[in-house]
Amino acid sequence: MLSFWTILSATAPVFLIIGLGFFMNRRELLGESLEVGVMRLALNLFIPCLILTVIPGNPSLEKISSAVWSIGAGFMVVITGFAISALVGWMVRLKKGDGLRTFTIGTGIQNYGYLPIPIIAELFSEKSGPMGLVFVHGIGVEMAMWSVGLFILTQKSGWRSMVNGPFVAVTVALLLNYTQLYRFIPQPVITSMEMLGRCSIPLSIFMVGATMGGFFKRDVIVDALRVSLASVTARLVILSALILAGAYFLPVPHDLKILLVIQAAMPAAVFPIILARIYGGSPAVAIQVVLATSIVSVVTSPFVISYGLQLIGVDFSSP
Repeated sequence: MLSFWTILSATAPVFLIIGLGFFMNRRELLGESLEVGVMRLALNLFIPCLILTVIPGNPSLEKISSAVWSIGAGFMVVITGFAISALVGWMVRLKKGDGLRTFTIGTGIQNYGYLPIPIIAELFSEKSGPMGLVFVHGIGVEMAMWSVGLFILTQKSGWRSMVNGPFVAVTVALLLNYTQLYRFIPQPVITSMEMLGRCSIPLSIFMVGATMGGFFKRDVIVDALRVSLASVTARLVILSALILAGAYFLPVPHDLKILLVIQAAMPAAVFPIILARIYGGSPAVAIQVVLATSIVSVVTSPFVISYGLQLIGVDFSSP
């Protein structure tokens, strides 16, 4: 029977590893060059290997319409997130030049990859469908982030930045899936990719914590209450409820409903911190958003996932 404790047992290790990464960084046990190197290795090798093993032959991607639904849902979830976040930011009197744009993109984008992956792997270890959809869904999120999100921040778009390791891997994996060419890949190659892909999950969530630790500074705490309360309200209350409603009402594949439930529980993504630094936003606001939503989601995510999965009819007592 599905329970809060079942979900907590799946989510707690994720946040513990994030905390370990944060601690290691704050203790200066990770050099900046090491962090950058590990993140590049994960982005360009480990994660693409995982993608190439969970998408080809995935039962949830037998029809092209499933991929279209997943990409479209990723795009619309983020666009809705931007709209709600901008409204909440305006209501708490954030202004352009005072962090409103950074708050909008920071709160509007959920952690759509690094956190959902280990949770799905733990809860649905015998079911490959939801895992493969994470990455296809991520294409839609990336499209929204590099077009509308970057435009909000800079009045420019950055479509070319979408072409990275995971994007190329998803494109290749979908081609292999729908042409059935994956059947001709030698088993030793598949086994090698599976071994490398398994490294991506713990390594990626560890680096999320390290990244948060690297950007954390004492001055971030100053005047953080307003931003923190607003981001938690927008990300973990309003947007969570809207995504759960979408999972319940939309006529999407069942595995995508599962993925949407997991996404509903996720805190804000870490990457907007980097966007804010590169494109002249307010990194302090982005850090406040990430820290506040991440800390609160430790408590709220098991409740949201447990309720959401029951809402769409997932029963863990079934085989």
